[in-house]
Amino acid sequence: MKTEQAMIEDLAIISDRRSCALLDKAATINWYCPERFDTEAIFSSLLDDERGGYWSVSAKDKVFLTRQFDGRSSVLFTSFSIGKSGLTITDFMPLEENFRGICRLFTNAPSTIENKVSIRSDYGLIAEDYTIISTKSLKIEKSGLYFHGSHPLTIDKGIIHFEIPAGESGWAYLGKANQISKDELRKLLRTTLQKWKELEKLVDYHGPYENQVRYSLRALQQMVYEPTGGIIAAATTSLPEVICGERNYDYRYVWMRDAALITSSLTQIITTGELEEKFIAFVSGAMEKNGEDHISCFYAVDQTKVSPEIREIPLNGYLQSRPVQIGNSAADQFQLDAEGNILIACSIIYQKTGKVIYWNTVEKIADYICKNWERKDNGIWEEEQLQHYTSSKAFAARGLELIAPYQKDQAVADRWLKNAAMIREFISKNCLTTSGAFAVHAGSENVDLSAALYVPFGVYDAHDDNMLATIQQLEKNYCEEHLYRRHLLEFDSAKEGAFLAGSCWMAHYYAIAGDLQLCKKILDKVLDYSNDLGYFSEEADLMTGHSLGNFPQTFVHSSFICAINGYKQALKGNTTIIKPIKQ
Repeated sequence: MKTEQAMIEDLAIISDRRSCALLDKAATINWYCPERFDTEAIFSSLLDDERGGYWSVSAKDKVFLTRQFDGRSSVLFTSFSIGKSGLTITDFMPLEENFRGICRLFTNAPSTIENKVSIRSDYGLIAEDYTIISTKSLKIEKSGLYFHGSHPLTIDKGIIHFEIPAGESGWAYLGKANQISKDELRKLLRTTLQKWKELEKLVDYHGPYENQVRYSLRALQQMVYEPTGGIIAAATTSLPEVICGERNYDYRYVWMRDAALITSSLTQIITTGELEEKFIAFVSGAMEKNGEDHISCFYAVDQTKVSPEIREIPLNGYLQSRPVQIGNSAADQFQLDAEGNILIACSIIYQKTGKVIYWNTVEKIADYICKNWERKDNGIWEEEQLQHYTSSKAFAARGLELIAPYQKDQAVADRWLKNAAMIREFISKNCLTTSGAFAVHAGSENVDLSAALYVPFGVYDAHDDNMLATIQQLEKNYCEEHLYRRHLLEFDSAKEGAFLAGSCWMAHYYAIAGDLQLCKKILDKVLDYSNDLGYFSEEADLMTGHSLGNFPQTFVHSSFICAINGYKQALKGNTTIIKPIKQ
């Protein structure tokens, strides 16, 4: 049965830090992968409004009013008017091993509330079979889950129905527990709220844009796979960067570059150190588990390597945007910038915590850079075209410079610094345009948004002539309405939306450069493309005002946090440039 497809900007997220569910302002749950972020979805109407599963809630004259989370938790309240009365639905996923799943609580119904639950395995391709346990409980055979409700359940054409009569409250649960009661549900709610309060203590922020930063912190904490500490790039697959184009990718993996940048941003605000340690532990554990002397581009949430093979799913896609695909062909790429960003993140962590942990892992990565920096790579945008990408070289050089002071063997430290110097020399001789700007890659006359990161990372000074030439070209050719596009070799980036993470990088650059007015204009424009709960997708369609790309994009949230902190420090007369410790 067909349901209305949600727009990306209308999505909200509930999470148990192993998986998550996405729901819209109508309280329709339209994406859910049980047990793990990257398992097969049983609700997928976000990608096909006919074949995809969903959980809808309907009533006569039901009108959305507002929604909000309970503090910084992942417990969501959505309120509606129904006639002259109101209805509030509480949605959450318990942080409790024996009750993993989705919980819904309904306040007293002003009129009959109808729930329809269409469970379709394998992203919507397979209809489910049900075994009736009682009038209010059933087992979902292929998924191995259970559905329990406060009112009698019926099944019609593969869809679970139950109604909450006027004047009565209600509840429902979908998950692994074979039995559950209303009292247990309410106890789970209290326990879950308490555990989110404990998670909140791990990282915090005070200052300008305080609420917005805290929204982003929640988004990041929702996307953590708790057993390993890995943070996924986004909760979804195949949400398009171009509507009806072919730039649709699966982002439900732990990207090493993204994870490093996220950790770098969080380390610069208030943290206990636990997040930072888990990041390095993930990197080390992944390399050890897979017998590697360097990192892969990304890993599954359990630290296993991902095959580059792609499976195309015959779904209609978001707004008819195909292909819908599972897997990512970039799995076997060589991305030098990811290695460099790991070292940069580790140096920040060591400097903040005073603890040099997992040093063997860091040494391996530094040595790998020294042996491989002369190779062409796939770059920050994972291009198929191998080139000497300037950003890859720059981040590799800076990583070596920042990590060398922690090396006790002076001969090794000197070797790392010598390689960093050679990389810088390569950039100065090969990676500048005729106007003196930093080129996308050696021999190119184009520039890229990633160069804005050179300044907060301390690769180059904000007022360096080459940096100024780069910024001038970015403003001239890649800026629209204070938002910025990246440069792509294999696709005309003018045809995609503004790149929100890179726009935050530009704001951070201007904070350090001393133009706080422009910094704030960019940040405010970026915020125009966050939704009512503070979530960002990857890109903004400036023509339509809609969001584009996978959701929520953790890369954007971390870049936003970093830029805001840069703005905060600049207001106080400080800078957020990453510098090496003194040897």
